Amino acid sequence: MASPRVLIVRLSSLGDVVLATSAVERFAVAKPGERVDILTKPAFEEIFRDNPAVGEVLLWGADDSPLAVAKRLRKRGYDHIIDLHDNLRTRALRFLVRGVKWSVYKKGSIRRRYAVARRSPGSLDGKHVVERYTDALAPLGIHGGITLPKLYPSKADEAWAAEILKGKDSSPLHPVAFAPGAKWATKGWPKGKWADLLGVTLKDEGVFPVMIGGVDERGLCADILAEGGIAGVNAAGEGSILQSAALIGACEALVTGDSAPLHIACAVDTPVVAIFGPTVRGFGFYPLGVDDRVVETELDCRPCSLHGDDSCPKGHFKCMESISP
Repeated sequence: MASPRVLIVRLSSLGDVVLATSAVERFAVAKPGERVDILTKPAFEEIFRDNPAVGEVLLWGADDSPLAVAKRLRKRGYDHIIDLHDNLRTRALRFLVRGVKWSVYKKGSIRRRYAVARRSPGSLDGKHVVERYTDALAPLGIHGGITLPKLYPSKADEAWAAEILKGKDSSPLHPVAFAPGAKWATKGWPKGKWADLLGVTLKDEGVFPVMIGGVDERGLCADILAEGGIAGVNAAGEGSILQSAALIGACEALVTGDSAPLHIACAVDTPVVAIFGPTVRGFGFYPLGVDDRVVETELDCRPCSLHGDDSCPKGHFKCMESISP
């Protein structure tokens, strides 16, 4: 009897798609030898490269309509589709692709919105999104537990990372990755605190800072290295997703805000120190590793946002300002 054809859908964003690899890993453990297909955006195709449990990666391009994607899926004859996104487009897909068993990940978004509106983190169940992804696999007979996300950088990716770590002169004693960037201003620890962390706390500890982030964060990373007065490498804006994963994987730890590098580090087994401000662990996006830590300050005004904001609603930004290097 042939194994059922299974598709997992997670379109974006970077951190969420990385976390979706946990569902692939869980599938692989439960059904060794079987493969699952993936539907995602072109920007994130690379995340599933060389994953032995992944069959094909299907792409939802910028110009593709739900109807066009639905036609492609119907032709492929899937038996079960797992929606790990549950947004307007994937809901349209569920309506258009009939005769297939669908299961949907339960976001818990109403509970999170209530926690923000009432500033009541205690009302959250604290269930990690990885557990919620696993719950969506239940109709396939896959139940319970947490399986960490996993990325598969190639030997070439690792060689690229090794060259970055050389710093053009010598091999560092203790490479540590730092990701100071943030999509939303309130998720960012102040630049001066990052500089103090590098220049005061770590300067005499033999730490070799490896600054990571997007192209837009390259200037921020350069400023932090300069203000900290410490030699390091600015790799922000360099490399692909898996090259960045290899670089983080070659480091002894990662210090980051509540952003995508946190999940990449988890997927390559690098310990994380995560600085949380407007968001809280109870949202379910905290680091999962045994040696991972979240640094945060308990305040009556937290959580104030689901994803961060342009400025502190209270005007004091205590959630970040109170965290010292």
